[in-house]
Amino acid sequence: MLNFVFLYLFILHQNEPVQSRDIVAVLAKEKHKNLKLLEDTLKDESQLHGWNGGVKVIKLNSTNPITALEKVCSVMADGAVLLIDMADSLTGQLLRSFARSAGLPYVTLLDRSTLIEKDFDPDLHLEVEPPGSIMMGVVRDVITHENLTRIAVLYDNSFDLDKIPKRYLSGLSAQHLFQEIISTTHNATLEQLYRLEENQIRNFFIVASKENVMKILETASSTRLMDEKYRWFVLTKDMSITCQGCKNHGRGTVILITGRPNNEIMENSYIPFIRGLSKYISTFTAEGSNVDEAFLFDLMNLIGTKLVEQNVQKSMSLNQSECYSVIGPEAEVFNQSRMFIQSFQNSSKNGVFGPLYFKNNVLKQRLTLSIKRLTFSKQAQSTELLGNWTEEMGLRLFDSSLLKPPGKKKYKIVVVPTYPPFVIAKGNNSFDGYCMDLLHEIQKILKFDYELYSSPDGLVGSMDEKGHWNGIVKELMEKRADIAIGPISVMAERENVIDFTVPYYDLVGLTILLKKPEFDYELFKFLVVLDEKVWLCIIAAYFLFSGLLYVFDKLSPYSYQNNKKNYENVTPEPRVFTIKEGIWFCMMSLTPQGGGEAPRALSGRLIAATWWLFGFIVIATYTANLAAFLTVSRLEEPIKSLDDLSSQHTVKYAPHNGSAAMVYFQRMAEIEQRFYSIWKNMSLDDTLDPVERAKLAVWDYPVSNKYTKLWETMKLSGFPNSLDEALSSVKNGTFAYIGDAAENQYQTMRSMENCDLWQVGEEFSRKPFALAVQNGSPLRNDLSTAILQLLNQRMLEKLKKKWWDKNKVKCPKLENESEGISLNNIGGVFILIAGGAALALVCLGFELYFFKYKPRQASKNYGVAKSHSKANLPADKGTKKENGVNNTWSDENLESSCERSNGSMENPSVFNRSARGVTFSLGESL
Repeated sequence: MLNFVFLYLFILHQNEPVQSRDIVAVLAKEKHKNLKLLEDTLKDESQLHGWNGGVKVIKLNSTNPITALEKVCSVMADGAVLLIDMADSLTGQLLRSFARSAGLPYVTLLDRSTLIEKDFDPDLHLEVEPPGSIMMGVVRDVITHENLTRIAVLYDNSFDLDKIPKRYLSGLSAQHLFQEIISTTHNATLEQLYRLEENQIRNFFIVASKENVMKILETASSTRLMDEKYRWFVLTKDMSITCQGCKNHGRGTVILITGRPNNEIMENSYIPFIRGLSKYISTFTAEGSNVDEAFLFDLMNLIGTKLVEQNVQKSMSLNQSECYSVIGPEAEVFNQSRMFIQSFQNSSKNGVFGPLYFKNNVLKQRLTLSIKRLTFSKQAQSTELLGNWTEEMGLRLFDSSLLKPPGKKKYKIVVVPTYPPFVIAKGNNSFDGYCMDLLHEIQKILKFDYELYSSPDGLVGSMDEKGHWNGIVKELMEKRADIAIGPISVMAERENVIDFTVPYYDLVGLTILLKKPEFDYELFKFLVVLDEKVWLCIIAAYFLFSGLLYVFDKLSPYSYQNNKKNYENVTPEPRVFTIKEGIWFCMMSLTPQGGGEAPRALSGRLIAATWWLFGFIVIATYTANLAAFLTVSRLEEPIKSLDDLSSQHTVKYAPHNGSAAMVYFQRMAEIEQRFYSIWKNMSLDDTLDPVERAKLAVWDYPVSNKYTKLWETMKLSGFPNSLDEALSSVKNGTFAYIGDAAENQYQTMRSMENCDLWQVGEEFSRKPFALAVQNGSPLRNDLSTAILQLLNQRMLEKLKKKWWDKNKVKCPKLENESEGISLNNIGGVFILIAGGAALALVCLGFELYFFKYKPRQASKNYGVAKSHSKANLPADKGTKKENGVNNTWSDENLESSCERSNGSMENPSVFNRSARGVTFSLGESL
């Protein structure tokens, strides 16, 4: 409820004659201070128009509604035309009910949310919203504009926040609390502030009178609470404040929010009126006036004007006995009251701090608040206007960054080293990478300098069992650094001790970094199925049986070549097994084509059958071994997930020591252990019903202990203390590194040296990356705003593309045998085809050569041989007996014989037989 300081303690004009048209004003106990101006304000306006009513003030000393009603009835005997309700909510309900029954118009100066719907009677009720309710809207707008959190609102009874609901900050994500100011002693105030600071409060709103504001600021200025990480906002109804103690300490910057007056009304009406009052009561001064006093001045002027305009003459008179038995208002009184209240609906009046207007059945004031920066120094107190605020338009600053604290211009920034591509250490506290580019962009926006240094232990930070932190978290907690930059995961336990900005990078999970599996690529993999000695034995058997076929066919008297007469009419013509035919037969017998015509002799057929049986066994054995060999190689699945990693015992695995990944596995293992303890205690609890215990008594453990096993294995494997150590272990092929997906992805593409690394598994435990600051630091909001600005400008996307595409190498694709046989293993078959085709091509060349060129050479040799033959024959024609055979020779016979043999040069034996007895043969010449 408002602290109305303008209600009179006495009636200024003692000789006022008419009391039948008085206004009855009821004030709660806490409003008795400086009761002065209500009647004189009314007279000042109404007497100009001939109305001579008065004001009767009832001061309540208790909250008993019956007592209040009795006091009202005691002054109603002379009559009244209006009831002004400024009592507590419970007393107000009874008084408003009484006024409705009596047909008396009534004005309520309470926050709307404290009223009950049935209290409203639009014909008789004028609801007035006090300035304090409107002014609290600026607090919400400032919190929203600056994205503040961890807020304390310190108030006194000048704003009645104990009665006005604290709904103004409802729905905000900011952590906040309301606390009444303890202003008994300096030490009590200091203890209250330190208690708030221990609760991580960094933003203070003082909503109070100027006396309490000055006391709080003077107390805070002598402590660390005025450092740059704390922010102070003052909302007061007074015109101005001074802080002598703040100037003495030479420190302090405060955002001051006060009402902005209408200078014309202030100088021409309000100040002269206040100076008139100061003749009677010294506490009333123009400099000491506030919004409440000016608002009541405006309200009573408006009421006086309406009383005169509506010519309110008929008053309501009741004696003490009639108060509790009011039957109903007289028609004339009710109509007068209704017309009086309705006259406010379309009315407006310029006031000291803004016009009064009627909207939604509520009379309120359109306040304009000035936003200033108040700076204290040992030399002077300076004020800078930053903007203004109205309920309709909200916060309107000359520059959106004006509410930012000046802060210091150089910050110490701790860097998480060796996390490429986010941070790449270059030595001497010099760094490069994605985060450094991001820092340079933020620097351009916020205009500050910085000093970089590396985290002493090279870690981001984790908490040990005793609650102690390390890494950059420790640096921020101990205030050695203002900002921490790097791939810092946002985690709940870290947020308890430091603050994070909005994320600058997408959600990043954990993945597994492994050495690529090494598959044995054999160009002639089909030859590796059998041992070399086995292949040699097969080749030896092949040539052996080829020779045996020739020998048996040559020696057997029943073979075709030794017994041709018995096979003259056989179709197809039997085969003569020479060495060449034997080799061909054995080769073709191993193929689906078959070996062709078999030997005719029984001994030769036995040799062929033996070879067939041998070939069948060899082919079956080869096929089976080849299938098994390929199946085994395809069953060797590489590690592709965390489950695969946990189910094997060959490869060790662990995350970086002190990293977020390490904390994740540790916490998951602890949770599993806790679940196990809960289940165990429940299953062994004798107090449970036997049936319920039986339901819990299962043979298998109902919760997986996956992470417990993983954590124990990691502790045995050992945690690498640096990224280089982890990569070296991974390249040895016996270690798997569990780290951030972005980091692992970068390692697989940055150089050809890392082409033997690959990232496997889906991301898990995804968290965003953000910058970190000290707990409660105002830098959090500034950095967050800058990051959001860069995000809107797509600068973060450009930086990401730059560092992930920079020096990107294209590694050879990993061929997985589990997906099929690759060309690297089966390519020998195609080489075999090519070799066979090449050999056939060479043979074709030799055949063409012998077919085209050798017959010519043979013809030349034949001509020479013929001349020699004629020279050696007897001159006379006749016969010669040779070896018991009579041979008759003539030129014609010799020529015809040579011609016949020349026509079949491919079979020189024919010519030899035809030219038997001649001193040479064509076969010899060839």
